[in-house]
Amino acid sequence: MGMAKAVLLVTSLSVLGTSAYIWPGPYDLLEDAYTVSGGFADGGIVAGVQPCSVSPFGFLPGRQAAAEWLRVAYHDMATYSTETGLGGLDASIGFETDRAQNIGTAMNTSLLFFGAFQSKTSSMADVIALSVILAVKNCGGPSIPFRAGRIDAETSGPETVPEPQQDLASHTASFALQGFNVTEMIGLVACGHTIGGVHQVDFPETVQNAITPPNPEGMVHFDNSFDSFDNHIATQWIDGTSTDPLAVGFNGTTNSDARIFAADGNATMRAFARDNEYFTSQCGGLLERMLNTVPSTVQLSEVIEPLPVKPHQLMLSLSSNGSLVMSGYIRIFGDSDEAASANAAAMLVKLSWKDRNDQSNTSYFTSAVAVSEPSSSLWGSVRFFQINSLIDAQSGISSFVIDWAFNNQETLTHSDNGGSGFPFQDVALLQADKSCITPSSRPNPTTTVFAVIRMDMGPVSSAYIDYTSNVIQQGSIAVKQVTSRFPLAHVGNSSSPLYDTYNVSFPTGENTNIGVITFDIVAVIAGKTYASLNNPAIITEC
Repeated sequence: MGMAKAVLLVTSLSVLGTSAYIWPGPYDLLEDAYTVSGGFADGGIVAGVQPCSVSPFGFLPGRQAAAEWLRVAYHDMATYSTETGLGGLDASIGFETDRAQNIGTAMNTSLLFFGAFQSKTSSMADVIALSVILAVKNCGGPSIPFRAGRIDAETSGPETVPEPQQDLASHTASFALQGFNVTEMIGLVACGHTIGGVHQVDFPETVQNAITPPNPEGMVHFDNSFDSFDNHIATQWIDGTSTDPLAVGFNGTTNSDARIFAADGNATMRAFARDNEYFTSQCGGLLERMLNTVPSTVQLSEVIEPLPVKPHQLMLSLSSNGSLVMSGYIRIFGDSDEAASANAAAMLVKLSWKDRNDQSNTSYFTSAVAVSEPSSSLWGSVRFFQINSLIDAQSGISSFVIDWAFNNQETLTHSDNGGSGFPFQDVALLQADKSCITPSSRPNPTTTVFAVIRMDMGPVSSAYIDYTSNVIQQGSIAVKQVTSRFPLAHVGNSSSPLYDTYNVSFPTGENTNIGVITFDIVAVIAGKTYASLNNPAIITEC
């Protein structure tokens, strides 16, 4: 996957089925990818478009990943019909890349990159939407609100993407079917063409004599600031210096931008040219609508923003001496000047917990230590603090709160996850140090998972692993997430008289190196379900 790095969030729920949207939530991995754009715990999406001019995977000269991501999203959305409520941004583009309207390798290249971030809780369609938001922001464009909940299509949509050789009436009709009027059509095209350009290898009827050794695909940029999200596409069009090959190209038949820009007598383009802030503001709203154009049966989430305080890869395990070990990180985010200037090493971060009977005690706390590797965010400042603490297994843990400050001179801020604390269960726990995977070089590779389950709460009526891996879809570069259930077998006691040990070995399968692999450990005791969710794929070899 080249630069792509998938960072996983390990969470624990006290009881499945809670209705309040608190940590952990259904879009934690997407919120991570949205919030952290570099350094420690970086998921790697922004690296694919940093700087804005970078080519896909960093080694395909003459191409621009940010522009290609924007093209993927629009072409995916363009299948929407206001008449039927079908289509829209649903990742059907993975089944449509062999169509003439989707010519070029950009679609498959982008989807291959996005596959590293596809997971049980992050659909390919959500990743496509997020990619546009991060690319546009990284290129200096507007902040586009992000909503999640898109559902991936399992087949292609209609062939309704506009093509350069079509006339204005056809384009107007296509955009109208997608839900955009003439003014909005002009805006969407201008906003989409403020970065990137046209490739001669894909559109020889539009671009000629552009192929050179450093530009092997013959890319001709839309404007003179192809790596900046600004209004130059409009200013150059209005002042007569445009380089847009779809507006002033040698072949009038494919000059679709010229026809679209002038569709209202250039009124929209003149307004864009006069005011860059107006241009970016209008683009933000139009691109948000584009990304939120989904099948009528899909309900998107509320806007996802960086959580001020969030656990990261925080987990509980049983040590060899019978104590519980809480390990992982706490993330602190802020968008103030104080947050930007804070020294992580001087920040105070304290985690306090309640025992399994929901009782507090002055001894139930630990201090977090700043991670030395810095992190960055497109939206503010983000820092991570490491937790490593022993917890008495008899008293256990049910939830925790975080008290923190940007420096040791100010009053601590109390973060309680919306009022009831951060839920943290001590019933079903992964034993990562004992779990392993047979090397893929061996025939029939398997994953072996060890877990411990608390035995003083009544009989365990059910215990199992829900393992989510990835399978190739016929006709699409995008993978499909598939969850398989494997029962956990009781194999004996543990280092603590309070826990029994369980394990299971199951086939790892093929193609599991694509996308994010996670598994849940679930136990049903006395009618209640407890789970350690979204554990990352086991990588230690047996």
